[in-house]
Amino acid sequence: MQRIMSRSIAAKPSLRPARLRASFSSSPRTPRFVSPVSCAAASGDPYDVLGLPQNADYNAIQRAYKKKLSENRGNEEVQAAIEAAHSSLMMNALTSRLQGGAPVDKNVLYADRARYFPWRPKLWLAEQKVIMYSAIAQCVLLAWALLSPLTAGTQPVIWSATAGAVGNIYKQNRISPPPVRGMEVSDEEKKQGGKNIMRGAFLAFMATFSGCLLFYTAPDAIAAQVNRVLPIWFYEGQTVLLTLGTTLMNLLFTSIYR
Repeated sequence: MQRIMSRSIAAKPSLRPARLRASFSSSPRTPRFVSPVSCAAASGDPYDVLGLPQNADYNAIQRAYKKKLSENRGNEEVQAAIEAAHSSLMMNALTSRLQGGAPVDKNVLYADRARYFPWRPKLWLAEQKVIMYSAIAQCVLLAWALLSPLTAGTQPVIWSATAGAVGNIYKQNRISPPPVRGMEVSDEEKKQGGKNIMRGAFLAFMATFSGCLLFYTAPDAIAAQVNRVLPIWFYEGQTVLLTLGTTLMNLLFTSIYR
């Protein structure tokens, strides 16, 4: 009897650790979040990191690159993967240029050469909704000048330039998003919003200047140089011609330039 009791006492302590182990092993674990970019980086495909198809062009790569950086501000690991993927794609394109292989976008083709006039307008197709809203606004202003040429004066031209600036600033913000408030960013990134505003205003100025020059000022100057007189409708329709040139050029710049 004494032996049986001693055996039962010796056996009891071994039961509690077993229960504790069972309870710990059965407790659920909280899954750790893994960024999709990190998963794509592990695969080694730069297109997967940027979320692009294999046939993406230069503009699509740049747009996705800036968008991904904006979405992952503050995550150094993910941003490093995005930078590495972008650099890999650019280097592959430059290698194709040196080897004379596949056709290379001209932005990559001349990436290592000094650029003159870096602020010049560059081709960039805007989103469909931007083109549609810009076309509606410019058509309304042109109709204003056609229906009330005497009372409208230069107001349609001014408002056309304003609408062009708004459309171009919106497009610049989509291409290069400014930083979100409250996030820690570099001094250069803090200036992005101001750069977008200046760029949009510059494009609107260029469009308005080009429209006035091509549709009224240049023909008038050429006629004066060759001692010719233009038809009377040209001078009477000055407001309409200036508005026509301004609205067309602002629509053009908003739609296909950045």
